[in-house]
Amino acid sequence: MQPESRITKDGLTEIIVASDNTEDVIVRSSIGYTPQYVTDVYGRTKRVTKDVTFAKLLRRLKHDLPEHELVSIGTPVNFNIAPTHLTRVEMQFETDDQVEKCLKEIGASDMMIRARVQPAWDWQSPMLHDRHVVLHVGWYDTVYFMQFKDIFLGDLHCRYSAKFDFDPREAKITHFRYDAHGDLEEIGEFNAAEREADAIKEKVEFLRIFRDGSSETT
Repeated sequence: MQPESRITKDGLTEIIVASDNTEDVIVRSSIGYTPQYVTDVYGRTKRVTKDVTFAKLLRRLKHDLPEHELVSIGTPVNFNIAPTHLTRVEMQFETDDQVEKCLKEIGASDMMIRARVQPAWDWQSPMLHDRHVVLHVGWYDTVYFMQFKDIFLGDLHCRYSAKFDFDPREAKITHFRYDAHGDLEEIGEFNAAEREADAIKEKVEFLRIFRDGSSETT
C-alpha cells in the first residue's frame, strides 16, 4: 500500500507515512520529497533490509568490542526497511549509578518508539563493559540523517544526559553509512548522496500532526 500524498494550500507536498487514532506522521516538503523508508522496503529495493544489516552489525560488534556484553537488541522495529546510516555513541562513566540511569533513559526512549510509529530511526544493540556504554542509532533516510546526526549534542539530549550527570561533548560519536549489501563504512567525507541530501535538508520536514492540530518534529 502506497502512502497517501496531498498538496497543501501553500503548495507543499505532504506524504502521510503512518497514521493512528492520535496522529499522522508526515513528510512535508517544497520539492515533493519521498523518504527512503517509504521506497527502500523489503521486496521493492535492491538494498538489504534491517534483518540482514542487524545480523552483520552484531558480527561486527563481536569483533570490534569483544569484551562488551549486549544489553538488548535495541528497538524491535523497522526490519522491513533498508537502513542508510548508523551512529555509534560511546560514553565512559565514573559511577555505576550513571550507567544504570543512562540505560534506564534508553529504555524509556525505546518504549516510546515502540508505542509511537517511528520509521526514521531506532536504537540498536546497546552494549556495556565495566562503565563503558556503547549505543547505536539506526537511520532510515539520508536527509533525516543529515538533519539530525548531531542531535546528541543538542539541548534536548543535554537535558537527558543531565539526568545521569554526563556531558554529551565527552562522548565519542562515530557515523557510518551502509552500502547496498548492508556493510558499514565509517564516514570520513560525505559521498554524493549525502551532499545532495545536505543541500535539500532545509526543504524537508519530518513531522507528527496530532488530532488537535498541534505538531512536533519526529
